[in-house]
Amino acid sequence: MVNALLNKLLIAFASLYVARHLEHHCHGEHCHVCHHIHRCLELISVCMELVVAPFELALRFFYFKLVCFKAAVSPSTTLVSQKVLLLN
Repeated sequence: MVNALLNKLLIAFASLYVARHLEHHCHGEHCHVCHHIHRCLELISVCMELVVAPFELALRFFYFKLVCFKAAVSPSTTLVSQKVLLLN
């Protein structure tokens, strides 16, 4: 419980840091602010993947289960149900 709260707090601080320092005076190739922004964005993307992955898996399972169910329960159409006249 505490770990989840700390993770949410860390994400909030990372998001605030990125929002506040996005338009900064860059010092060139070795800019420490750019480095911190990059690390914060990596942290946010990894955490979002951990949050979204279970929902994505559940939706994929439900979708493919639904498609398989529809394919398995096809309406039974026979020649008699279509009232086709068979001439020999």
